[in-house]
Order: sequence, then C-alpha cells, then structure tokens
Amino acid sequence: MVVSPSVTCLFTEKRREDHGQKMKKKGFFLESGTNEIEVMKFTVMGEFYGINVAKVQEIIMSEKVKPMPHANPAVEGIFKPRDELITVINLAKYLTGDDRENGPRDLFIVTNFNKMTVAFRVDSIEGISRISWKDIQKPDKTIANGDDSVATGIAQCGKELVIILDFEKIVAEIAPETTIQVTDVDKMGDRPICNSPIVIAEDSILFK
Repeated sequence: MVVSPSVTCLFTEKRREDHGQKMKKKGFFLESGTNEIEVMKFTVMGEFYGINVAKVQEIIMSEKVKPMPHANPAVEGIFKPRDELITVINLAKYLTGDDRENGPRDLFIVTNFNKMTVAFRVDSIEGISRISWKDIQKPDKTIANGDDSVATGIAQCGKELVIILDFEKIVAEIAPETTIQVTDVDKMGDRPICNSPIVIAEDSILFK
C-alpha cells in the first residue's frame, strides 16, 4: 500500500489516540508488560523491512532534497518541512550500495531517537504489525556479521519475512560522531558509585 499525503496527521493522531486508550484500559505497567512490539513494515527495492513504531515521528511524501557537499554517499542531503532541518538518508543506497532513480511516490519515514531527527527514504509503507519479542529471531552469523549487522532481527509478519533494521547503528555508521563518545564519558571524571537499580530497555544492537 502507498501512503497518502495526509498520512502524517493520520499516523501521529492515531498513535496518540491508541496510546491514550491503552493507558486508560490497561494502565502503563500492564501495557509495558505485554512484551510486544509494534513494527512498521516498509519496502525498499522490493524487499520488506521493519522499524519499531516507537522510533517513528511521522511519515510524509518525499520532497526535494538539497545535497550537501562531502556527505556520506547514503546521505541525500537536507530538507526543511517546517522549521527544522532534517537529514535524509537513502536506505536503498545504504543497504545495497546501488544508485537508482528516486520515485515520485517515495516516502520519508521521519524518525526521532538519541535526540536526533532523521528521515529515511523508502518505497512504500505496508502497515503495522504487533508481534511478541519472542517471535523475533536473531539472524545467525551465516547471514549477519555479528555486532556489525544492521539487522536487529527477523520477524514473520503475515506472509512476509520482515528484516527489522537497527536505525541507531545505521546513523552511527554514517556519522560516528553522533554516537556515544568515550572522550565525553572521560570528561565527566570520577563519580561516586550509586547503588540505585538501573533498568535499560533498548532494541538496538549498538547499545548491547
């Protein structure tokens, strides 16, 4: 399915409404304890991929992008949909290394994570599936190069096998300075040990 130009409002409003209803019906902790994830399915060059819906800010029709000099080959450039400059990454170029002509009905998946807003060009959006974490299989070393892989896992969504991508790692590979820097940690200096429990929940291989 191809998403219409109005999908931005529809998607963001639906997410807010659904989330609000779930919070009222089940409560925050019960909803969090379902051990499920919502995956947005999309296509790039005929292949199915997925992204954790929690990372998606909005979906918009592709717009004209201004190229930036000396940028990574997978970085198309920047665009300014409202008052914010957003970097656009061409997923087809990143995943395959091939150059191809952009389509007039391409979409931008605008993501927000690690205090960054980045758009990814895709061919189409195929819907959202709710699946259990236990149903996501980690690709073995015959098809993924360990921690160097950008695939978080592989899930069966309906009739399709969907590769769930690690978008944090993609951005970190393209722009290493955006990830956690050891020098930044060193600048914090020695700190007293805290005995308070810390809970970390993250689906990116980058943080494991």
